[in-house]
Amino acid sequence: MAEFGSTENILWFWAVLFFTVPPVLRFRENFMVPMLATLMVFGFYTQSYWMPDFNATGDWPRILMTCAVILIFYFINGFFIHFLWFRGKSQRLRKYGAFSPLLKAWIMGKAYIVTDDFIAEIRRLRMFEIAWADITVVKNQDGKLIISDDVEREPEILSEISLPVDVMQYAELNDKLKKMGKI
Repeated sequence: MAEFGSTENILWFWAVLFFTVPPVLRFRENFMVPMLATLMVFGFYTQSYWMPDFNATGDWPRILMTCAVILIFYFINGFFIHFLWFRGKSQRLRKYGAFSPLLKAWIMGKAYIVTDDFIAEIRRLRMFEIAWADITVVKNQDGKLIISDDVEREPEILSEISLPVDVMQYAELNDKLKKMGKI
């Protein structure tokens, strides 16, 4: 049996922490995956650094703090990857300023950009942007404005912008589409 705090256990903790980042990023919209990954990494943490007594109320603040730090690590690491991926993927977004909309999309789940050049919907690890001239399909169904260029894409890739009525950019987008004669 390995000693408490052995180098091998510490390396396993760090390996599992970094190994669980991709699934957490991929399934970020489902909060069960980050929670399960956090519990698994916490288990390796307790083998490596500290074995809490779950019956002692004095250990619970450190348990909760450790789990919170692991979740914060996932959040920051995820945003960093999200930012680098999309900032380099879109010339329009790079000119517009990628940090603020990408941070909003990472925190809230979705962000919309409506400019004179393009429209974009950014989700966690997914994005669809379209120039005004490329819009071929405009639908208003179930309280959502759906805009697309009618190009078939893989199911994992967004191929339309779906803007609900309660989003701040809805009125602006609706006005622009009316001026263009698309509605």
